[in-house]
Amino acid sequence: MISTGGFQTASVIEQAISGSSCDAVSIARSLVANNDLVKIFERGLDRPEKPCTYCNKCLVNVLQNPLGCYEESRFESRQQMIDRIMSVFDPPPFA
Repeated sequence: MISTGGFQTASVIEQAISGSSCDAVSIARSLVANNDLVKIFERGLDRPEKPCTYCNKCLVNVLQNPLGCYEESRFESRQQMIDRIMSVFDPPPFA
């Protein structure tokens, strides 16, 4: 069974799976907000510094704009938000 519903904390994900609540979790908006979420967990952090706020602005914008987080309060500036959204079109090289 796959569970959905706002997973963005490593310990909560681990507890859900190891506690037999589900076999896996799916992550969508949290990855839109933090497209490096897996790397954040890999570094040993339990949660991103600026987690998804569940504002749904990503869904409102997706019909006319690239998929991304449009919650400006998560960014230092509007330009930083745009740069982050557009980064998926020009990703850094694999290490």
